[in-house]
Amino acid sequence: MKPSQRSRSHRKRTKKSELDELYVVQAEFCKGLAHPKRILILNLLKHEELSVSDLVNMTGIPQSNLSQHLAFLRQQGLLTARRSGMNIYYSVKDKRIIEACDLIREIITEKIKRTQSLLK
Repeated sequence: MKPSQRSRSHRKRTKKSELDELYVVQAEFCKGLAHPKRILILNLLKHEELSVSDLVNMTGIPQSNLSQHLAFLRQQGLLTARRSGMNIYYSVKDKRIIEACDLIREIITEKIKRTQSLLK
């Protein structure tokens, strides 16, 4: 094999390896969002910042569990937190995640409608 061919082959393997790693990270990210309560939290925060107590009241999730979900979403870089006195307020850091969730929900809704129409 010529040196130029070896170099191209190495670049292809490196690029494939980087893509594989990116897919693993993406899969882990999506697995984290696969929890219905986390999707609910993101949906509630899509238009406004809310306090932890607001989110507890709106979701019915116990505060200890809610805090775990909020911490996870913050670790993923999806939420920001702001302290004001005794309260912590959360908001969506990057609105594209809301767009992605909305798009997935639209696809699912259309699929359900198609399935229902076939069953009639």
